[in-house]
Amino acid sequence: MTLDPQFLQSGNMTQNQLLMYTAQRMSGRKPILNMGMAIEIARELDPQQFRDSFDYVVGKSDALRSVFRFADGGARRMVIEPAELEFELEVLDFSGQPEEAAQWMDQRIRQRINLKKRLFDSALLRIAEDHYIWFLCQHHLICDGISFANVVTHVGNRYAQLEAGDESGFDLPPYSDLVQRDLEYYASDEAAVSREYWERMAEEPLPEFRMYDRGTEDGITDFTRIHRHLDAELVGRIKTAIADETFRAFSQDQGVFLVLLSALILQLRRATGNSVFTVGIPLHNRLTPQEKITIGCFFICSPIRVRYNPDDTFSDLYLQVSKEYRKMLRHYRHPVIAREGERNWDVTFNYVNKTFPDFAGAATKITWLQAGAYMANAFMGTQVHRFNTGGALTVEWDFNLGIFDTPERQETAMRDFEEAIEFGLAGPDAALKEFA
Repeated sequence: MTLDPQFLQSGNMTQNQLLMYTAQRMSGRKPILNMGMAIEIARELDPQQFRDSFDYVVGKSDALRSVFRFADGGARRMVIEPAELEFELEVLDFSGQPEEAAQWMDQRIRQRINLKKRLFDSALLRIAEDHYIWFLCQHHLICDGISFANVVTHVGNRYAQLEAGDESGFDLPPYSDLVQRDLEYYASDEAAVSREYWERMAEEPLPEFRMYDRGTEDGITDFTRIHRHLDAELVGRIKTAIADETFRAFSQDQGVFLVLLSALILQLRRATGNSVFTVGIPLHNRLTPQEKITIGCFFICSPIRVRYNPDDTFSDLYLQVSKEYRKMLRHYRHPVIAREGERNWDVTFNYVNKTFPDFAGAATKITWLQAGAYMANAFMGTQVHRFNTGGALTVEWDFNLGIFDTPERQETAMRDFEEAIEFGLAGPDAALKEFA
């Protein structure tokens, strides 16, 4: 899609929002961009106080009150008043019925969101006297993973205020500032340089992409999500390899991400037989302390391109991935340019270095929900996060059920990734061709 700053200004939206709005319109009623979290709160709650706290944050957030409507010949993001949302948070009793609560959330997140009326849904599910699950669903147009954590922070802070009898309140930074920030960037010399970078990358056609002998012609809009874990012992070994500079990085977290991304390249090699891979990397795109606490959709997805050489070592692959990632970071703010009719990337790999906060002093436990639908031309998405405290990482595998149509195919993909991690740690100087 061509970048048109004037259209974005009149539409009061970012380029990323325009892309997602277009994708949702093309997908009809499919909930391809519904995002949901089940936020377990280990304490007794006052339901009305919780409602009041949630409503307060909605009233302070222009992102949560955003709707998208077609007017004056184009899509427009509009911020409406709280009363126009016509929403009251439900409180449901599932005491002693955690499985039924999970089924309810699985069904609820699959419901279509009307972009013209309200882009979120929420409910408080009581599981026991001192155990609640806060169900929160938002359309991706108004949120990303960090934004979910920010909502929890702000609602929790307001709840704690009300609990203490403090009516002072607080304001939230506006999301709308991002639109103006992007428009100023697009007019800059920096943006012109980045445009040239993506144009050069687009000159090289991407090879045909098939995973485990299945291609885009097999894709459907039905997806499944499988939760997998990289235990604390494995994550500890990755961190040790970074600390002793087997794999060099600017930070430990960046090193973990780059090791896992390198392992993904090996998995893709085994799955496809290709030698060139393009991976879409979502970046949080929050440049200031204020933006880091703002509710709204900031993320941008940009690709890196990696070339497989069977005689290279895992250390060589890691170094190449690291260099390509650093290059991409210099240009990610400009939208990707692709050849006409060609995909932007093969798969996506999302690493979210964010632990969710407590809620009003109580521990939380997060389960990332999936609505069971996405675009038919997407093969697979991998999200790695540490939303919950502890040394382990959670890996969320989103599989296209037309391509990964059996549990065996899904297991093969996950196992290949985990074996690639072990291969890199066990023999960083071993030739990649040994990973048969």
